[in-house]
Amino acid sequence: MTDPEDKDQDRFGRNQKELLELCKRRFFYRQASDIYGGVAGFYTYGPPGCAVKNNIISLWRQTFVISEHLLEIEDSCIMQHSVLKASGHVDRFNDFMVKDVEDESKFFRADKLLEEVMEAKLQTPGITEAQRHEYTTVRNQADAFSQKEMWEMFQKYAIKSPETGNGLSEPYEFNLMFPTPIGPGGYLQGYLRPETAQGIFLNYKYCLEQNSNRLPFGVAQVGRSFRNEIAPRAGLTRQREFTQAEIEYFVNPKQKDHPKFGLVESTVLTLFHADAQLSAQDPVKMTVGEAVRSGLINNETLGYFIVKTWQFLVSIGLKKEYIRFRQHLPTEMAHYACDCWDAEIFGSYGWLECVGIADRSAFDLTAHANAAKCDLQYKEHW
Repeated sequence: MTDPEDKDQDRFGRNQKELLELCKRRFFYRQASDIYGGVAGFYTYGPPGCAVKNNIISLWRQTFVISEHLLEIEDSCIMQHSVLKASGHVDRFNDFMVKDVEDESKFFRADKLLEEVMEAKLQTPGITEAQRHEYTTVRNQADAFSQKEMWEMFQKYAIKSPETGNGLSEPYEFNLMFPTPIGPGGYLQGYLRPETAQGIFLNYKYCLEQNSNRLPFGVAQVGRSFRNEIAPRAGLTRQREFTQAEIEYFVNPKQKDHPKFGLVESTVLTLFHADAQLSAQDPVKMTVGEAVRSGLINNETLGYFIVKTWQFLVSIGLKKEYIRFRQHLPTEMAHYACDCWDAEIFGSYGWLECVGIADRSAFDLTAHANAAKCDLQYKEHW
């Protein structure tokens, strides 16, 4: 299977600088607080950029909220500590970070740095097929390594600080949430929300009532999320403040079929399943119906929304050959998820995740019901 990066990476790289300069000059977007020098990871959308973004959100609402008859809510951007403690974000919403041992002002996200090093090795002329297989496998697993495994990879490949050539510290966890005190006394700990999904789970009971206490139903939310990225770069692809559009679709776990799956089951998708990643093989093309029947995709509802995501991405102008769905590896999969796929887009920075589609089971609802000691009225459905 031909990978678009084989023919287009050089062209993307040549055009990238000119495109970024054009966006800046015509004020599609610029660094936020640019006249003060700005801070990495924060951007201002100018009139043309704001118009494009609003058009995309409008089409997203048409594709999902209206067409799928979803409920939409708008929750607060600041959440109290107890909410994010129950959801696991306080303890587990971390990335591994390394820092330059001689210049401690330079930090790097460990998995992304490892991916970049493997990508550079793959471009080395004359590497053997065994080396290509090794570097590809390590690159594919970079986000799934444990702290110990990550450090072993850094030692094995003698990875140094890319800007200075100095040594790097051992990887250590860094929580990505922005803390903020609430109230004049500052005694109530809060955080800028790292995702919009938790607001949906907190209001499940009230949305269920809006839907006459019937399953299945979906809830959507569009709004700002905040993540204190270790080393934001690559333009708009890794920001500290950004807009998310999220859906939580609630079903009976014993009835995960979808009434409209028959309308999409013949859709052909590019699937990068876990086994292919671990064996350094190429993604495969198959219909979503075949993927569900074979068990590659866990159930019809998950498969249906994977196709809806693909249809949306194509509708906003992305080429089909530049879209694939990558399955999370077993070591990468959240402990509460039975299956998870990322929609990835290929561009000048390589393959980048833009959508996550997961079967989360009842983890979040159970966690909040237990922590808040309340009845969220979901147990009779699960």
